[in-house]
Amino acid sequence: MHRLPKSLILFVTSNLTILLCLGLLFWGKAAADSRVPAGGGLTLTLIGQYETGIFGESAAEIPAYDPASQQLFITNSANGVVDVLDISDPTSPALVTSLPVSPFAASPNSVAVADGLVAIAAEAADKQAPGSVIFYDTAGTFVDAVTVGALPDMVTFTPDGQKVIVAGEGEPNDAYDNDPLGTVTIIDVGAGPTRFAGGFAANILDFTSFNGGVDPAIRIFGPNASVAQDLEPEYIAVSPDGGTAYVTLQENNALAIVDIGTESITAVLPLGYADFSSGNHRFDASDRDDAINIANWPVFGMYQPDAIAAFEIAGTTYLATANEGDARDYAGFAEEERIKDLTLDATAFPTSATLQLDENIGRLTVTITEGDTDNDEDFDALYMFGSRSFTIWDSAGNVVWDSGDEFEQ
Repeated sequence: MHRLPKSLILFVTSNLTILLCLGLLFWGKAAADSRVPAGGGLTLTLIGQYETGIFGESAAEIPAYDPASQQLFITNSANGVVDVLDISDPTSPALVTSLPVSPFAASPNSVAVADGLVAIAAEAADKQAPGSVIFYDTAGTFVDAVTVGALPDMVTFTPDGQKVIVAGEGEPNDAYDNDPLGTVTIIDVGAGPTRFAGGFAANILDFTSFNGGVDPAIRIFGPNASVAQDLEPEYIAVSPDGGTAYVTLQENNALAIVDIGTESITAVLPLGYADFSSGNHRFDASDRDDAINIANWPVFGMYQPDAIAAFEIAGTTYLATANEGDARDYAGFAEEERIKDLTLDATAFPTSATLQLDENIGRLTVTITEGDTDNDEDFDALYMFGSRSFTIWDSAGNVVWDSGDEFEQ
C-alpha cells in the first residue's frame, strides 16, 4: 500500500525523510535518462527532511511529485489532509498548505497529480460506505469531488492525464457481516483549462459479471461472500499506451485486466504460487534460532502483490509486482495460523515433528483456507503470504522472471 515515486524515495517514521538521488530529482530528468550508472547501482544521499510532528499515525505516507510547481503532495491520514510541500530547494522542504478531504470523506489513502490537477482518494468515516476522489489544482483551489466505491485505496492518472483510475478495495467490517463490492472507478477529467471547472463523470466498475465463477486458482474465501464482494482491488498500473489498467487483487492472489477504452473489466487472472521446496526460492523461516538459515522449505508462497508497475520493451508490455502478501484477520473471520499449531498430513510431511519446531518453520504463519486438499482436516500443503520477491510478468499474467531469494540473501 505504500507508493514510491520515480523521482524520489520516502522513508517514513515519525517524520517525512526525503531521500533524493541527485540525478533523479525531477520526473522529467528521470524519464529522460533511466540508464543504470557504471557500477550497477544508484547512490542515494539524504539532502532534505520535513517533520510532521506526528508519530506512528500515517501522517506522511503516499507521495506524488509535480515537476511544474516543484511541489510534493503527501497524504496525512492523521489530520485528514494532503500536505503540500515546496521542494524547489530540496535541502529545505517547506509546508505550503494542506488540502482537506472533508466534508466529502474522512481520511486520504492515495494521491496523484498530472498536468496541474491533484486527485486524492479518500475513504468515508464508515469504511464500508462509498468513498470519494477529491480534486484540487496545484495552487490548492478546490475543483470537484466524485463518489467512488468503498475504501478507495489507490488513485492514478492515465499517461495522457485525461482519465483517473481508482482501486476501491471494498474491505469488510470487523464482524465480517458487511462486505461491500470491490470496484475500479474510471473518471474522465478531460484536458486543458476546462478540466479545472470540475463536473467530472465517473463510471464505477464492479465484478458482478464474474459471480457465475472464476478460475478456481483465484482465492474466493470470505464467509458468505460473492466473487464481486470477495475481490479487493489494491493497486493499479496503466499500460504506456493508456489502453489497459492492470489491477492487483492482493488477498485473492489475482490480477484484474481493465479495458480503459470500453471501461470494462475483461478478465481476472490467478497468479499462482512460488515453490519454496526447491530451486532459488529460499528463505529464513524462524526468528527463534539465533542464526541466519536461508533454506528451502516445503511451503508455497502466494505472490499476493501490492504495488504494480507497467513498462514496455520493444513494443511488449510487462508488469513488475512487489509480492508483499496479506492475510485477512478480522473478529468475524481470520485465516492465519502458525504451522506449529496445525495438524500436518503424515504422508505429505513425514518429518512434521521436526518441521514444526520453532527453529524450523513452526513459527511461520500460513493460511488455513488452503492446503487440506482431501478435506480430512489435516494439511497436505502449506501456503504462506507473499513470496519475499518481486516478479516480472507478461501482460497475460505469466511469470517472466522472479527475484527468488535475492532479497533474503
